[in-house]
Amino acid sequence: MTDPRIEAATKAIQEAMIKRGISPDAEALAKAALAAAVSWRPMSEAPKDRTPILAKMRSDIYPESSNRSGWNGRHVVIRHEGILDDGFDMGWSVAAPVGYGGMPDEWFLGWQPLPAPPVVDVGGDDE
Repeated sequence: MTDPRIEAATKAIQEAMIKRGISPDAEALAKAALAAAVSWRPMSEAPKDRTPILAKMRSDIYPESSNRSGWNGRHVVIRHEGILDDGFDMGWSVAAPVGYGGMPDEWFLGWQPLPAPPVVDVGGDDE
């Protein structure tokens, strides 16, 4: 089964191209667009405005003997705490109430934006 995002993008591209009288390989275009959308980006391009992102931590940050070695190689949701007026970089913190922060860009291999949250029907009607 194809990813539903690819199917939706394929259909939208095909419809748009048909309207314009063009017929490129819409599925290949959709796959390329999706691959670009979900590829890992360098930390230098990450938003530093408290926006939560998904990041991959390097696997060599803490020695295996450290009680913090569990952070090595993890995928974590983080946010950047900002840069102060004097230029001090507050670093990245885990986007959860665990009190762990101040991590520099160099601790991460890359980042991706988070997907949109699921839509929840609060009306109680399951049909």
